[in-house]
Amino acid sequence: MALFEVGIMVGAIFFTSALTTATGGGGGSLLLALMLQFMPPAAAIPIHGAVQLVANGWRIWLLRENMLWPIILRFGVPMPFGIAAGLWLFQGLPKEWVQALIGSFILITLATQGLKALRNRELPIWAFVPAGVVVGALNIVIGVVGPVLSTLLVGRGLTRQSIVSTTSVFSFLGHFMKIVGFALIGFNFVDYAWSITAMLPSIVFGTYVGRYFLGRISDKIFKNILRVLLGGLAVKLVVWDGMKGGIL
Repeated sequence: MALFEVGIMVGAIFFTSALTTATGGGGGSLLLALMLQFMPPAAAIPIHGAVQLVANGWRIWLLRENMLWPIILRFGVPMPFGIAAGLWLFQGLPKEWVQALIGSFILITLATQGLKALRNRELPIWAFVPAGVVVGALNIVIGVVGPVLSTLLVGRGLTRQSIVSTTSVFSFLGHFMKIVGFALIGFNFVDYAWSITAMLPSIVFGTYVGRYFLGRISDKIFKNILRVLLGGLAVKLVVWDGMKGGIL
């Protein structure tokens, strides 16, 4: 990545780290969509995973008192099986298909978040076992599943802090296993080491800012802005990149 592009990513990571900590999700999707403007999916997805691993790890430490371990264990143990399936699927997909798939996923997530029936339906605790497999596969193929993870916890009568911290554990597990998986199939993270290192301070400060706003401000404005940004970037990925690749 060029110095100018890294600078844009540093600012974006500060915003998305604060956004995710303050609202419980969405920042990862926005960050990946932005990364795809500067690098191909084969590089953007593993690099995004490395950055998000640090971001979620720091968020977990700051909100460690609010973990929901019964759900975390049921979700995390079967996730490696989904990661393995996702790696198999990812290697056979053309660049344009992956970009269109990511854009479609973002649009579908935005649409389903507005359905009251889905927002208020409580997922039984046993369902987190198969969900770990499915989300593990999606995390490899799509690169980010934060909005899906958040919806799994909605309706369980949890505090906002518990949802944010537990979702961060889900994401941390997924990104860690994803990094291991990409390393095993030959992706060289060392080539991007300086870019990742330059982004780390933004993760720390952005998470602190997000924790400050958590519980102090309504996330309505955040979510409205996020929907507009995500929607525009997703349409570009599906329509522009999809048409360029000849899949539409």
